[in-house]
Amino acid sequence: MASYVIISPNPEDDVNGYMERGAVNSGLKNACPDAKLIGWDFPFVSLEQQSRFGMRGYAAAYVIPERFETDCPGVQYLENIEADYAVITITEPFVQAFERIPAAYKMIMEYLQANNFKEKQQDNIISCFEHVYEKDKVTCMDVYVHANGVTKVDAFSQFI
Repeated sequence: MASYVIISPNPEDDVNGYMERGAVNSGLKNACPDAKLIGWDFPFVSLEQQSRFGMRGYAAAYVIPERFETDCPGVQYLENIEADYAVITITEPFVQAFERIPAAYKMIMEYLQANNFKEKQQDNIISCFEHVYEKDKVTCMDVYVHANGVTKVDAFSQFI
């Protein structure tokens, strides 16, 4: 994956625009027109940036073919090993983005908890991300939460 992070008042639009321009300029769109763009919150934003300037962080990445490289400034190459994710689809996620998107994450986390899964962080696996696309002229967002490699915990092992 080729990823980039932006901290700004509107980081999703800013980073997605940067990545889209980079995909065109690097030839990715020609080489792989169906390349998938994913994104996730970037939590390393200072309190001053948040409270004083209203900034948030967001990362975006194109899933790129093996050995495809670009010289876009600031792009970092990441590897996300194959993993299973719990997925929920939101139709028209931006109608009420600050309600619908967190509600989707909450539903997935409740599902994992109800089924006695405990999240386990792993290197080279993005723990959660989103993918926005159009389906039948409707904007959709798939929200993914890593569910592979989680440890199943029964009621008694939590106390050991």
